[in-house]
Amino acid sequence: MLYFAIDSGTTNSRLWLMRDREVLARKRIPVGVRNTAIDGNNRALVTGIRQALLEMQRESNVTDRVDIAIAAGMITSNLGLHEVRHVQAPAGLIELASNIQGKRFPDFEGLSFFFIPGVRSGPDTADLVNVGSIDIVRGEETEVMGALEEIAQLQDGPLLYVHLGSHTKLIQLDVFRRISSGASTLAGELTQSILEQTILRSSLPEVPFVTFSPVFFSAGWEHCQALGFTRALYEVRVLQLNSGYPKADLASFLLGIVVSQEFRCLEKLTGESNRPQVLLSGLPHLQTAWAFALETHGFSVRTLTSEETERCFLKGLRQIFQHRTA
Repeated sequence: MLYFAIDSGTTNSRLWLMRDREVLARKRIPVGVRNTAIDGNNRALVTGIRQALLEMQRESNVTDRVDIAIAAGMITSNLGLHEVRHVQAPAGLIELASNIQGKRFPDFEGLSFFFIPGVRSGPDTADLVNVGSIDIVRGEETEVMGALEEIAQLQDGPLLYVHLGSHTKLIQLDVFRRISSGASTLAGELTQSILEQTILRSSLPEVPFVTFSPVFFSAGWEHCQALGFTRALYEVRVLQLNSGYPKADLASFLLGIVVSQEFRCLEKLTGESNRPQVLLSGLPHLQTAWAFALETHGFSVRTLTSEETERCFLKGLRQIFQHRTA
């Protein structure tokens, strides 16, 4: 089968031209649903995806017509190409496959899109009491389904899948390997904003997180727990002005501050005494910090490379689509 695979997120989109399981071409474009939120329309997303699909077909020298695009991620949100309602957890391969939606668009003449839904956990309506138990994912559910097949020697029992990107996604799977609950945070976007838009820009390396210091990470964690998030952040500047510590170490201090707050969310989700096996994917510098924190707290961690994560997404996308057509 010849098809396009699309994973569109908040800030970036990844696209592939596939023949069955073989990648013929790939593209990454700096366009996501954030553009829609800023512009008030999805033209940037439509134009970027259309151009990338044309370029991939041209560069791969594929002469056959590509009729199918299978898409997941934020492209299925109200800021994307076509909104698809989340599937209610617990949700696995069958639930996702049975809720795929197909659609054609004038801008993509001759191409049939098939959109994989995200997953929603918790009550239908949020209020000030239950909002902490409600979560949504779009795109990660596809990656998770592929990982269950791709990664060998997974332990029996519950599993926690952690994806680190613009948003942190903590995704809990039950004993039947269905997504049962989750918790998302803005940590990635927040960290980027701190690096670019606050006074700490001058206190940190031009290219942060190239190296990792467990000592400074742990110190940032402890100071955040003792003094609070905003004071611990300011201490990065205090250290830069009044110590001889390298800026690279101060970046690890910053990561300790941010990740310590993420763990409050993680322990609420899993229970403080429960230590499920963790699959860790996403940004490499965050993986290093997270792996250290998880192992320090007694979790068994399997870290996925970027190549493995890509294979998981593509395998999950194909699996879900094939179950729809079976």
